[in-house]
Amino acid sequence: MPLRLLQLSDCHLSPEPGGLFRGIDPLCHLQAVAADARQRFAQADLLLLTGDLTHHGAPDAYRRLLDSVAGLAAQRHWLAGNHDVPGSMQALEAQEPALGCKLIDSEHWRILLLDSTTHPDGRGSGSLSDAELEWLRQQLQSVGQRWVFIALHHNPVALGSAWQDAIMLGNAAQFWAVVDRCPQVRGLMFGHVHQQQHLQRGQIQLFAAPSTAMQFQAGCDNFQLETDAALARPGYRYYALQDDGRIDARLCRVDMPDCVN
Repeated sequence: MPLRLLQLSDCHLSPEPGGLFRGIDPLCHLQAVAADARQRFAQADLLLLTGDLTHHGAPDAYRRLLDSVAGLAAQRHWLAGNHDVPGSMQALEAQEPALGCKLIDSEHWRILLLDSTTHPDGRGSGSLSDAELEWLRQQLQSVGQRWVFIALHHNPVALGSAWQDAIMLGNAAQFWAVVDRCPQVRGLMFGHVHQQQHLQRGQIQLFAAPSTAMQFQAGCDNFQLETDAALARPGYRYYALQDDGRIDARLCRVDMPDCVN
């Protein structure tokens, strides 16, 4: 059986229920995404929430997030984005320690969750701390015969949007210097960019999940919301990690929910 993952990202939940983010109700959109994933992928092993889970880090917003994604997978884990407040997340990790787990091993795969929010620049960028890079190096060295899938919030490669490339992972070169030493790395997921992406870097497939809230237009010099009706829909990704290192990935979209505030 493959290892089955769900990725939800960039939920941007407001501090209060019904609060809007760029004109939409992000909680209503998240609930629509969760309902779709619950129906289509009832046997998922892991749910990975890849950052910007709330917009202002309100503790109650994180509780609403966890309530909304209840039952989506056997285990659930999260990592912070530049809009998150780690202290609020850690308070809930005290009640559910698995949320903050950074290392998940199965028979054939090692999954690593990285914190890319160090050294924020005030515009949205973030970096991996020296300690995080060292931890990554150690986990890759000790992986044995397992394949590796890495998750982080910030995109570690440029995507051809000038404004987004300016706020990508701040120390991407140092990151790749560590990752490129490990031939078992087969996949990498990120959020942050509010759009679907599927890239290839050597043997590594790179995936960005659409936001569960709203999407940003790709290939723009300046910030633009997505205007294409199909691409503007909220979404998520599903992955089946095969024993031989192959990654079968599916991009999933849901219809715009009818949210009443």
